[in-house]
Amino acid sequence: MIIENDILSAVIDIHGAELTSLKKHGSDEQLIWNADNKYWGRHAPMLFPIVGKVWNGRYSVNGIKYNLPQHGFARDNDFKVLCNDTDSIVLCLESNPQLLKVYPYPFRIEATYRLTDNILSVEWRIKNPGPDPIYFQIGAHPGFNYRDFSKDDPIHGYFRLTQADEPVSQLIIGLLTPDGYRSDNASMMALDSDAMLPLTPGLFNNDAIVLEEHQIDQVILYDKDCRPYIAVETQDAPVWGLWSPPFKNAPFVCIEPWMGRCDYQGYDGDITGRDYINRLEPGKSTAFTYRIQVL
Repeated sequence: MIIENDILSAVIDIHGAELTSLKKHGSDEQLIWNADNKYWGRHAPMLFPIVGKVWNGRYSVNGIKYNLPQHGFARDNDFKVLCNDTDSIVLCLESNPQLLKVYPYPFRIEATYRLTDNILSVEWRIKNPGPDPIYFQIGAHPGFNYRDFSKDDPIHGYFRLTQADEPVSQLIIGLLTPDGYRSDNASMMALDSDAMLPLTPGLFNNDAIVLEEHQIDQVILYDKDCRPYIAVETQDAPVWGLWSPPFKNAPFVCIEPWMGRCDYQGYDGDITGRDYINRLEPGKSTAFTYRIQVL
């Protein structure tokens, strides 16, 4: 499904409500990763009802065990089209008997994509139509192409990370285990004198850089000549992931705002005790929103 305005055009696939293309008019530059399976076979999936992994692929609800793959199931299901205008689209996914077998909460997600000037705004609204509270996580995983990529470049680009419009000069990184769970450890990373993080081929060889506790609310992607071309911004994400496939020197990087995070290694408790879990009361709704600005 195509939406466009005078500046941008975007393509959203009903499968997973996934953004698959974002371009400026008059430019051939594709900003969204092409999902080449050699590196990573997705463009910008929705992560729901979990972000990351639950311990050993299983989680508990009121003493009953359920299985869920990494990042949940929304990205692998077809959404219905509720509304499609020239510059916006609204898609919907609802619980069904098959999904209730792996996630025992009735839900409805309405995914709205809207173009305004040079900004693509994304709102994923979660609704609870059932009689009891539901527990969930949700997050975004958009991949952006490096501009003028060459495998031989020592630096493919830069990140500038900000909080309340102020550059962040030091990051506290939550470390992951080799199996992709949160470890008990964290590390510090200092940025350069301009508060820029160089995107080197080996930066993500230890997997994602995970930033917890609302350290940032915006990530700006610069090309290797220090020219900004993409900004991702939200106030809804207490956790962010920055990622490119380890040891592949891939032509893209992901900027991922999350309302959630993977389990700690060994966590075997109820879903209500998971870190960064969200509770939604019966009959209520809440929204996760983020914006992609093309600079």
